[in-house]
Amino acid sequence: MKNSNIYMVFTYFILSVVVLSVFAFRSYAYVEETHGYRVVLGIIIPFIVAAILRQFLQKLLILNAHPLYQPRRQLILDISFYSLVASAMLFQELLLYHHEWFVALQMFAWTMMVGYFASLDSAMDRERTCFQNAQKNNTVSEGVNGSVAHRLNLFFSLTVLIAILACALSAYGYLGIEGGVAEAKEAFIVDILFIISIIVSLTVRLIYSYSLNLQHLFDTQVNGLLSIQRGELENFVPVLSRDEFGVIAQQTNNIIEELREKQKIQKTLEQIVSPDIMQKLLQGNERDLKQGQEFEIAILFCDLRKFTTYAENTPADEVIYFLNAYFTKIADIVAEHNGIINKFMGDAILAVYGVDGNDNYIEEAMNTAWDILMHSECVKTRDGTILDIGIGLHKGLATACTIGSSDRYEYTFIGDSVNTASRLDSLSKDLGYKMVTSSAVYDTLGYEEKCRFIDLGEQSIRGKNSTIHAYGAFPKKQIKPPENNIIHFNASNS
Repeated sequence: MKNSNIYMVFTYFILSVVVLSVFAFRSYAYVEETHGYRVVLGIIIPFIVAAILRQFLQKLLILNAHPLYQPRRQLILDISFYSLVASAMLFQELLLYHHEWFVALQMFAWTMMVGYFASLDSAMDRERTCFQNAQKNNTVSEGVNGSVAHRLNLFFSLTVLIAILACALSAYGYLGIEGGVAEAKEAFIVDILFIISIIVSLTVRLIYSYSLNLQHLFDTQVNGLLSIQRGELENFVPVLSRDEFGVIAQQTNNIIEELREKQKIQKTLEQIVSPDIMQKLLQGNERDLKQGQEFEIAILFCDLRKFTTYAENTPADEVIYFLNAYFTKIADIVAEHNGIINKFMGDAILAVYGVDGNDNYIEEAMNTAWDILMHSECVKTRDGTILDIGIGLHKGLATACTIGSSDRYEYTFIGDSVNTASRLDSLSKDLGYKMVTSSAVYDTLGYEEKCRFIDLGEQSIRGKNSTIHAYGAFPKKQIKPPENNIIHFNASNS
């Protein structure tokens, strides 16, 4: 790709020399007054000088420019050099060969005709080269700078005008020729056919070159949209042009930016609430969320004992590290058993089961409690402080809804069953058991699991007039966990 533009330029320079030589030798003035080698040298030398200067200025003015501006600069540079060569031809005809003005004007016009096509083709080739750089840099468009339709209309209009001008100059050149009308007519027809064949051939070449660029733009846009459809938002769609395609790419990038923000919010929500609750927040109707939905669920409360004393005597950053490590462990266990952590409250968590319609939600909640107690019977901090874990487990109806103000709210579960689970957690501390569950949960358990519990009888619970039948497991006095069963939570674990 880097050398294709150089090869194209020299190809057009050679084509220009051939075309101008043919036109020169068909001019009666050259046949009578000029030797053939002088004609060719007079055409070649200006192109050689222009080629050398072009390579120098291209590195200075184009290659270091922004990819979006390089094609236009390439067009201006090439058309400028062809204008200089055409001017050199004009003065050479008038001052060196002393030909009539229309002969000099013909050489000028024919040089500009080939230069017009060569410059456009070179600019489109430069555009294809810049596509690679633009894809790496994800360049940003500054708006429409000439639409595709306008560029095509301008190209075809100028091409027709050039063809008419070339034919008119050729016809004028034969007006003063001596000889018969038939010979002049035949020579004119040959010139016209030659001119048309050159213009048509170069036009077809430009159409092919432009179609390659359009195909690349279409493919880039389609691939970008397919990536969005697949959820791949890592890269922006490259803005490769300053026309409608550039605007479409920029608008697509705006969509990607918005989707990234939503994805960022979604990831943040996933870290704050469970994925299930997050989906309800993102997809739910605001009115329905505020109105609430009732579920039959199992509620698990879990907190640390003696944490307040530990937090008062420990630096805040170490407390934060400890809680993050502790909650990460507990959250993994809850997620493993299809639970939803509704909220973190200081050193406590509220987890619910059954929102997803799982019929085994009580079993999942109980397995979570066993795993928490068995895998983390005691929590040991860096300074050697051992913190016990307490769990309260209950089953009943709860309403899931959003509560708060119009500007800020949270999605939570409320109801008497939630409060009861919290009171059972507090009761576990008073009665000296690591887990206390209600009869609503105990009655659903199998025989083997029931054998793990001790009947604690009717218990009064703060905030309730009636008593609740409670069952306890893991009395503290029987817990003597081995050293390898103590989970150390400190800054290094995080």
